[in-house]
Amino acid sequence: MSTLDFILELGVEEIPASYFGPAMTYMRERITKELAQARLPFVRMEVWGGPRRLALGIWGIEAMQPDVVEELIGPPLSSAFDSNGNPTKAAVGFAKGKNVPISEIFTLTTPKGSYLAVRKQLTGQPCGEILKNLLPNVLENLPFPKVMRWGTGDYSFVRPVHWLLSVLDGEVLPMEFAGAKAGKVSYGHRFLSPGAVVLTSPEEYVSRLAEIHVLVDYNTRRQRVIEEIALVVGQSKTDLVVTLDDELISEVANLVEEPVAILGRFDSQFLELPLAVSATAMKEHQRYFPITDSLGRQAPYFVAINNTRARDMDVVRAGHERVLRARLEDARFYYQEDKKTHLSQRADDLKHVVFHHLLGSYREKVERIALIANELASLVAPEEKETILRAAALCKCDLVTGVVKEFPSLQGVMGREYALADGEKPEVADAISEHYLPTKAGGQLPKTLLGAILSVADKLDTICGCFSVGLSPTGAADPFALRRQALGIILIIIDRNWRFSLEPYVDKALATLGNLVKKPLREVKADILDFFKARLKSHILAQGISADGAEAVLSVHGSYPLSVLLRAQALEELKRKEGFIDLAQTFKRVVNIIKKFGGREIILTPDRLVKDAEKNLLNAVITLENESGKYLEQGNFKELLNRITALRAPVDAFFEEVLVDDPDPELKELRIALLNRTSSLFELIADFARVSTI
Repeated sequence: MSTLDFILELGVEEIPASYFGPAMTYMRERITKELAQARLPFVRMEVWGGPRRLALGIWGIEAMQPDVVEELIGPPLSSAFDSNGNPTKAAVGFAKGKNVPISEIFTLTTPKGSYLAVRKQLTGQPCGEILKNLLPNVLENLPFPKVMRWGTGDYSFVRPVHWLLSVLDGEVLPMEFAGAKAGKVSYGHRFLSPGAVVLTSPEEYVSRLAEIHVLVDYNTRRQRVIEEIALVVGQSKTDLVVTLDDELISEVANLVEEPVAILGRFDSQFLELPLAVSATAMKEHQRYFPITDSLGRQAPYFVAINNTRARDMDVVRAGHERVLRARLEDARFYYQEDKKTHLSQRADDLKHVVFHHLLGSYREKVERIALIANELASLVAPEEKETILRAAALCKCDLVTGVVKEFPSLQGVMGREYALADGEKPEVADAISEHYLPTKAGGQLPKTLLGAILSVADKLDTICGCFSVGLSPTGAADPFALRRQALGIILIIIDRNWRFSLEPYVDKALATLGNLVKKPLREVKADILDFFKARLKSHILAQGISADGAEAVLSVHGSYPLSVLLRAQALEELKRKEGFIDLAQTFKRVVNIIKKFGGREIILTPDRLVKDAEKNLLNAVITLENESGKYLEQGNFKELLNRITALRAPVDAFFEEVLVDDPDPELKELRIALLNRTSSLFELIADFARVSTI
């Protein structure tokens, strides 16, 4: 069969930079899936995007769908005919729905049973028909956070649509979208080459657009940004270093069609500002790249990325410098004003800053954080209690400073700066800065012990507070980022090698909320622990642990993040060994008998048992009970599991020689109690009944 090439481009007004990634991913995945379902294979697909366009190229798509015979399954045979062999309403309705006479229906036998079925000949359609029906729907459903309407039309899209290029095998593929009709025409850079250009294939798309100053490939634009920065910094012949912030590079690459860098300078008087402040003013407000010297000290320079190369770049440079100066003037004013008041003197101001109207002020939150942090410190850093309580008292005070009000992303960062300026201990200052970490998925964890304690306390208060007043996440909605904060707590606990259970600290956090709790305390606690268990499961699954292994461990030890991970890793290693299925089935047999007869708490001694097999099993159990404590204390779950697996031989011998359900009630009770003690050892690792043996 013959193949064709196709090019699509949608021309729009400037799209926000953050919208591109999800839209392009969706377009590629959705069209790939739809073409597979339509039985239209292709050789290659590319998706492109720039500030004023979204585009798609497909090479080697089959010109025509193949004809196929499809079997359509209907109702079960048991409900298709009555006792006299006549078709029921179900059979007649199925035939009518498929537009075939009842005589063409046949019986199809499947592993699930016998069903009525019908064969239909599906004639293949030209790929052009498939594409022009498919693409408008894909474009309409691109996952943009916000859309808009324009003019008098009924269309809604991320931005007004100005043109639609749609060409299949060199000819226009007729279609419409948001008021634009398909053609062969695209447009170049808004200022450098605003005229029209005719395009006829995906092969020429990237090169022809580059000729008219539009780099449509994101990776090309991103690399050009990096090269342009290196070029202007290198030309300066100074000791300058640019930190290439990946997020900023990605953002500016999606703001321009042809990146052009320019090196600017600001007055050295602004060097008194902490680097974090000036860098934030540059990056967040202006999308500029801050510059340091080779020793990491702030330098009075910056790099701006422009969308065009002007005739006089000095005029452009002066414009950037003028705008940045205003930003830095504001920042310097707030910084100088902030330093006039010690951080500790701002604590009372937190009374007037609402954390949440159902959970009180930030001053109240700070008091709760201190109580939780004190409880944590009692276990992991008792000698640091005084220091951690000081850090807790100051951790939110920078929220009422001028710099943080102007640059909210600097909360914690400025707290550290001001604490050091006030003469606070460096450990206190670092804890203030680190207690917000991690701030995103995969983000940096606190490096200091006190920072870790304070971070866990802060996040635990937020989670428990929100659950207590009915603000828990629902579906995809998580406005308070509770999932991220729960995962942050879990990662910190694992990183710090803390082996404790979360349960007592959830209890403490709930106790600090007092009358703010609006739901039954037991119900809230259960919901919170289940929430942590779900986050922990997601994390250990991401570490390569199987779903059944994760569930087997979590069902018994779900509130111990580090221990769950280590147990699951040990179990997963065992599962890969030969003979594991037989081992698991032996353990499951023990668990199932306990479930059948119920556990017994009876003091067992060998002299009360009759057969050697049960005496040997009891001796093995007692030996491991005595040894298990040291393995648990060391966190050596791998060796503990190896010792537990050694119980298989005496357990198998027990089942071969001993009748559990003995006619003698006393013997039956003793044997059930023996299996219960054996099962308790298995549960030191996991609930083996949940481990798959398929």
